[in-house]
Amino acid sequence: MPSFELENGYPGEVVCGVDEAGLGPLAGALVVAACCIADRCLPVELMENIDDSKRLTGKKREQLFELIETCDSIKYGISIIENAEIDAIGLSKAWQKGIMAAVAKLQMTACPTLCLLDGKREVEIPNCKCVPVIKGDQKSFSIATASIIAKVTRDRIMRKIHEEFPEYGFDKHVGYGTRQHLEALSRFGACKYHRQSYAPVAKVVRHKMEK
Repeated sequence: MPSFELENGYPGEVVCGVDEAGLGPLAGALVVAACCIADRCLPVELMENIDDSKRLTGKKREQLFELIETCDSIKYGISIIENAEIDAIGLSKAWQKGIMAAVAKLQMTACPTLCLLDGKREVEIPNCKCVPVIKGDQKSFSIATASIIAKVTRDRIMRKIHEEFPEYGFDKHVGYGTRQHLEALSRFGACKYHRQSYAPVAKVVRHKMEK
């Protein structure tokens, strides 16, 4: 379970946690969240329930997100990199851009000086040191809270996309390459929300063009 142990290892720093949702899907945006928890203190209900978003049910994530939104000690910034931009600049650059944008939005309210970033890779963030943390969303409250914010935000976006293109089942797989999604992609072709630089989508687009 997450704790404030990592945050407490940086006395004197204003620490934020950063995580993303949507690196792997074949469709939809990449969403990055940066989160700062004032005084490294959370209400009991959040303290007892916040975890890596992947280890929570969708219903639990939504409930926690509503509590996060109303918690005075939590400030956060969200950035959204659309699928067309991911195709244009590549996933790595899109990921870096998303992180810098999310932290920049957070800096308007929380002024973090150190960023705990989920994963192995570092990013150069203006006016903020970066510390990568492997499986950080399972270790740090700041990162775990960011993971919930990013995941809930992206899932809501994908449910809106489902209303426009229900034939793909985006409300179920949220853009990931499940069997249902791949079958729909083969049957209906790609829509405007698909990442055309991703191999399964590119293959379908190429096949449609060759017909």
